[in-house]
Amino acid sequence: MLGLPIFGKKKAGIPQAQLARSARVLKPAREKSGSALKSVESRISLPGDYGYYERITLYRFLRENIPIINGAIWVWVRLCASPIELYLDNDASGKKMIALKPYIDDLDARLSPTPYAKFGGLERLCDLFFSSLFVDGAFAAGLELNENGRLAGLALCDVRRLTFETEVGDDGRQGWRIYHETESGRKLLDPATFVFIPLDDDVNDPRGKSVLQSVGFVSRLEQKLLDDMQKSQEKAGYNRVHVLIKKPERRLGETEAAYIERANSYFDDTVTLFSGIRPADSAVTWDDIEIKTVGPDSGSGSGTHSWFLSHRALVEDICAGTHLDPFMLGYSYSSTQTWARFKYELVMREIVSVQKLAKSFLEWLVNAHLSLSGVTQRVFVRFNNDRVNSILERYRAEHEAADKVIDLFKTGLISKDEARERIFKNEGMR
Repeated sequence: MLGLPIFGKKKAGIPQAQLARSARVLKPAREKSGSALKSVESRISLPGDYGYYERITLYRFLRENIPIINGAIWVWVRLCASPIELYLDNDASGKKMIALKPYIDDLDARLSPTPYAKFGGLERLCDLFFSSLFVDGAFAAGLELNENGRLAGLALCDVRRLTFETEVGDDGRQGWRIYHETESGRKLLDPATFVFIPLDDDVNDPRGKSVLQSVGFVSRLEQKLLDDMQKSQEKAGYNRVHVLIKKPERRLGETEAAYIERANSYFDDTVTLFSGIRPADSAVTWDDIEIKTVGPDSGSGSGTHSWFLSHRALVEDICAGTHLDPFMLGYSYSSTQTWARFKYELVMREIVSVQKLAKSFLEWLVNAHLSLSGVTQRVFVRFNNDRVNSILERYRAEHEAADKVIDLFKTGLISKDEARERIFKNEGMR
């Protein structure tokens, strides 16, 4: 289901785009891996195109192997993938939505990855959506239809295998054609059954931008610093022993050959003595032997302090690139509670803007399933972003707002119905 080929015969039950019927496959020529595609009728030149396939592969590698980047993606995905709520307009009682519950349960079952998995559906798809959006910079998937024209599943598509070409419509407006590159050739994707949602795309580059796009180089420096720290600490933790042996004096009447032999024998005996010492043993020698250790001077903390500041600078640079604060990734750099709350509120506003992309995608998916199932009602999606740590503050704000409305009612400035409407409105804006 997930990840299976999505290009089969077109089924009835969902409108097919004019683009899919009239388009013909162009044969571009690649200049390099991930380079621009060129043809007689279309030309695309994407900025910063230094291997799109390799860059996305690098971002996935960084996510899987570097703790701070893995933590940043984990935080973004879990914060954005808040509980999903489906609702209908003009359905205050919720009875109409209850009637649609069998169709939603059927959709969840069709989106389940395997029969062995006891989970799936829209919640799991939401996690996959945000993970692909932040790591790859885009999300792509296509509807799978069965023989009856009903929704059979959703096939996720690897964005690395998508290529883009410009097209000019009958009205003179410029758009994009999206192709799926496979071993058997290229296939033009139908916008009626395929969805491509980029993150931070622009007019020159429709592929979107990964949240890791600006931290690749600095993450390499951070890992190199950790490697240097490990080597330095290992050398400092296991100091080498330097044994100083005074050269013996030459005896009266001793030949040079005998003197050299005696000195070498004394040196070899001392080396043998120290090579056989166990960690719990002690060395006993004459006063002509001095034992020293090779390592950093004790009592100096400047080296460790320098390592900490250097690593902290790199961590803060990575956090800036991923739009998170260090305290959100488990680093305690003496952030005040007021600043931490302000930063968290700022991130929550950013999350709402990103959730708009998922909201449009999920509404398209759910309503396509309902339409193919013969249901004419349109369902809307929203994310429940209520935060537990703000319950007390929200309660106080609502209590003060209600007291103001009650005071207005007591003074006769508003009627009882107007007071009730204002209080209900404040409750609904939570």
